[in-house]
Amino acid sequence: MWYTEAADLYEQALEKGGKNRSKDVIQKTADSYYFNTNMEKAYEWYNVLYENYGKEMSSENIFKYAHSLKGTGKYARSKRLMRLYNKKMKDAPASELANNVQENETALDNILNSKKDFEIKNLAVNTEYSDFSPMFLDSNQVVFSSAKDSSFFNTRRYKWNDQPYLDLYVAKVNEESNDLKNALKFSKKINTKYHEASVTFSPDNSTMYFTRNNYGKKLKRDDKGINHLKIYKSTKVDNEWTEAVEVSFNSDDYSTGHPALSPDGKQLYFVSDMPGSLGKTDIFVVDVTEDGSFTEPRNLGPTINTEQREMFPFFNGTKMYFSSDGFTGLGGLDVYESAFDAEEGFAEVKNLGQPVNSNKDDFSYIVNEENQQGYFASNREGGKGDDDIYSFKRLILEEVPENNNAIAGVVTEMVTGDIMPQALVQLLDENGIKLKEMSTEDDGSFIFEDLNDSTQYTLKTVEPKFIDNERLVTTTVNDTVKVDIAMKRLEEMIAIEDGIKKIKTEMIYFNFDKASIRPDAAKELDKLVSVMKEFPTIVIKVESHTDSRGTKSYNEYLSDKRAKSTRDYIISQGIDANRIESATGYGENRLLNDCNGSSPCSEADHLLNRRSEFIILNM
Repeated sequence: MWYTEAADLYEQALEKGGKNRSKDVIQKTADSYYFNTNMEKAYEWYNVLYENYGKEMSSENIFKYAHSLKGTGKYARSKRLMRLYNKKMKDAPASELANNVQENETALDNILNSKKDFEIKNLAVNTEYSDFSPMFLDSNQVVFSSAKDSSFFNTRRYKWNDQPYLDLYVAKVNEESNDLKNALKFSKKINTKYHEASVTFSPDNSTMYFTRNNYGKKLKRDDKGINHLKIYKSTKVDNEWTEAVEVSFNSDDYSTGHPALSPDGKQLYFVSDMPGSLGKTDIFVVDVTEDGSFTEPRNLGPTINTEQREMFPFFNGTKMYFSSDGFTGLGGLDVYESAFDAEEGFAEVKNLGQPVNSNKDDFSYIVNEENQQGYFASNREGGKGDDDIYSFKRLILEEVPENNNAIAGVVTEMVTGDIMPQALVQLLDENGIKLKEMSTEDDGSFIFEDLNDSTQYTLKTVEPKFIDNERLVTTTVNDTVKVDIAMKRLEEMIAIEDGIKKIKTEMIYFNFDKASIRPDAAKELDKLVSVMKEFPTIVIKVESHTDSRGTKSYNEYLSDKRAKSTRDYIISQGIDANRIESATGYGENRLLNDCNGSSPCSEADHLLNRRSEFIILNM
């Protein structure tokens, strides 16, 4: 894990070219920069990997590439890569996947356009090295982690990022400026020659928990050579901290770290990659009993944890703040909050937005809820070194404008990216009733103003020779939600698959044991009708299929009914019946997966097989 040296050596190998310039070496070069959060260099090499080996890239590397794109501010391209990542990761029908991607893109647009209601400042105690993980010791002191070292002799270096090892420091809070001053090393009983970081204190300040490397007389490594992190506990006796001891849920086989006590000291939240984790690192909790022992760790579940990294929890009793790169965000680690209710548990997470979050790593957020002031760390541009600690205070707006709710955006052509002036954009309510419409300006832009607070609308974009585009958008109070729309030409729905020319819609799905056209299917069939009206010589045949449930003969009967109901719908929309040569059901004879009754399948798997397809016989 000496990533700094690894990156240099890989680059030397790549310069020699030939067999050295392999997929494996390019990937490891990019990964080395990624793990040190050097997103500019990570992007440079992931981009080389993508251009040369795009189809062979794993979902893991596509995810890292997308994050390096965010980390360098290339949000539009990052969105496209996240769509590719989602396709590889999510086992869901295409229409459902499209909705998920659309929701993520809308969420990112909302974050980018959120109000900047924080004032942040870089602190005087920051150094050229890594300074992070602040925690309140009391009302006028903060303990934090730093790689600075005041030794006059050569400083020992941590090979991961070529920085000195971390120690804990304590500093006083300047009440007026919220800055930290007079930083001194914390207790000698706690700081060692290896890493110490991420501390939390009990309500009476008599007990502390912190993170340290797993070591005895020397560093301990597992069978893969990895030195894991562990949580240690120290108590205060006669105003001195005692020798720290491990907590019971540590292990030599996985890491535990980033401890965070609840305000009453009865729950200890922490981060781990232990068995039972949903992703790379998850947030867990244990109860702290009266005698100081702990219950079995409990995973906080999929509301908080993703398949990626969740880190640096801070819990104030009513809200959990933490950092993650698994939710929609601005790049790297972003800070999120989740409201907590004793009966309901943790609510859906929210991104704190700019300026707390940036396109780099933003983490270890703590806040005093009474005065809305606190601290967090970031390795964003403009800092003094690697990770820096920032203070923040939340600004209170004196006046709230009567109504600045708006939805704005730009309409472009999907393939070329050209702007589309004079495209018709309609605003529909939740029942699909048209409220307003306008044509885009010469620069392709549009705006709908004076809209209701926190209300969901549908944006429908209509243009001859293009597929109608619909986007769900929710207004933000006294803000403009930005939604850019890319329109697809009708001719791009015509595709060749396995040598067969088809009109490609999203899958036309049917409910179990039903042949009636669902509303979502009707929208897709309307696109097909538009293609057939645009190309009046096209003749098609309709093929319908069922899942494997029910008898074979009944499924052939049911699929035939579905084919004919699909044909009837197309004809009802003004297409000549002679242009549909046949409408045939094939039952369960052409399954798209292994759901043939030999093994259990989910409803989503069966749904994939209940579909209609449209074969072009004549153009």
